Amino acid sequence: MKKLRLKILNGLSAGRVIEIESDLLTIGRDRSCRLRFDANERIVSSKHAFIELRDDGFYIVDTNSTNGTYVNDQRVLSKKLQSGDLVSFGRDGVKALVEIYETVKTNPIPAESPHPTLPNQKIQESQKVDHGWEILSHSDKIAFQAEIPAPHGFDWKKSASYIGLSRPTEIDTNSTKKTSHHIIVGIIIFVVVFLSLVLISILTSSLGIIPAFVAAIVAFLPACFYILPLIFLDRYDPEPAWLLALAFAWGALVAVIFSIFVNTMVSITLGPTASAVISAPIFEEASKGAGLLILLIFFRKEFDDILDGIIYAGIIALGFATVENVLYYGRALLEGGITGLLITFIVRGALSPFAHVTFTAMTGIGCGLARESHNTTVRILMPLIGYIAAVILHATWNGLASLGGEVFLLAYLVLEVPFFLLFVAFTIYIARRQNKILREMLAMDVARGLISKDQMEAATSIWKGLSWLTSGLKQGKFKARWRFLRAVGKLGLSYWHIQRAMAAQSYTGSIQQNPILRNEIIKLQSQI
Repeated sequence: MKKLRLKILNGLSAGRVIEIESDLLTIGRDRSCRLRFDANERIVSSKHAFIELRDDGFYIVDTNSTNGTYVNDQRVLSKKLQSGDLVSFGRDGVKALVEIYETVKTNPIPAESPHPTLPNQKIQESQKVDHGWEILSHSDKIAFQAEIPAPHGFDWKKSASYIGLSRPTEIDTNSTKKTSHHIIVGIIIFVVVFLSLVLISILTSSLGIIPAFVAAIVAFLPACFYILPLIFLDRYDPEPAWLLALAFAWGALVAVIFSIFVNTMVSITLGPTASAVISAPIFEEASKGAGLLILLIFFRKEFDDILDGIIYAGIIALGFATVENVLYYGRALLEGGITGLLITFIVRGALSPFAHVTFTAMTGIGCGLARESHNTTVRILMPLIGYIAAVILHATWNGLASLGGEVFLLAYLVLEVPFFLLFVAFTIYIARRQNKILREMLAMDVARGLISKDQMEAATSIWKGLSWLTSGLKQGKFKARWRFLRAVGKLGLSYWHIQRAMAAQSYTGSIQQNPILRNEIIKLQSQI
């Protein structure tokens, strides 16, 4: 069994020695890092790098640090370590000497054991001396104690602190972070409530209270079923429920209110046909696409691939279509009574419930391609191309609908239905591709013992996953198992992103996310 010893040579942690065997060593100033440097060593980033054991040896991976990671004075993104290597965190920063050696593994797990073992936390730090300065190696500790024999009951930490020699007490930023989090949540809730009131005001003033209420019921109840296929597609890498709710709210509130304002202005100036065929496709798809771009840019770690683009686009579009249907159903009820409402529901709710989903999914696919790519041109052009495709589809649909009668029905059967089926087939293909990626990427963690084969199957099979979660309900482990499956899915995709980034000689945020996910999985193993 290979073992790596890392000895810090300079800085405030000089003399510190850490050994790792098969676990992950995260390095930086952040509290979550296993090798944590002093807050005053600013040349080291909060999450600077990590060291992991792969099949062919130990590797150090830079996690987009500000000052870089150097091995033998050469800046690296990922580098296999050799015994005697000199690692520097920043060109002139903290330096550490690498020593790799073989150890004899004791107390092996019997081969017949049916339970795969998790990698124990193999990091072995030398013991702390309670003087409040630094962690010393075992030999340094003995020398330190020999030079300064501490009287019984004497508290070196308090003494050193009293004369100003101990490490300064670090400010706990957790409360600050929680406060910031609460402020952001409060702002979001305020905006959602405010926009909801604005929308309710628009609907009731246009339709009246009772027609608006009836139309809302007819529109929102089916939406609960329309969303199920999207949730099913999201089974391998479930997105956070709160983020999906925000996506729905964006479509139902922001995109709708913006589109109502713009389309009304265009209708007044250029007429209703221009509003339906020109304004609506351009501005409605732009408002929905803006939500996708926000998710892609600011929630990147929850936006992994093309499938996520389709799912987020579908949720945003469904929110938009649901509220738009309230307007259409309400007007139909006012103009044609129950019969008019029924006809409109058949056209919009039964024959074309996923029209907006299909349109906006084009932008979602473009954003997904941008997320998967490490080419700057592709990242810029794909969302734009997807948006243009969405506008063309939307304009075609609205143009045919304006013709009405047999022409619309013929176009619906010849053009719209085949395209929708093609879109469904493509989505199924992308979902299967994601499943294949997860299985390939997670296979190495099964071999390492991080997860078992059964756990991988639960993460990549809807039926096995549901069965495992259901059994967790009886044992009070549902929440932990849900978090575990989500972390496993994210971990598999993070490997894929890292692999693609390495091939493109580029960087991906998954390099930082990967060790966090692995540590989370290790912690959750004891809870599931």
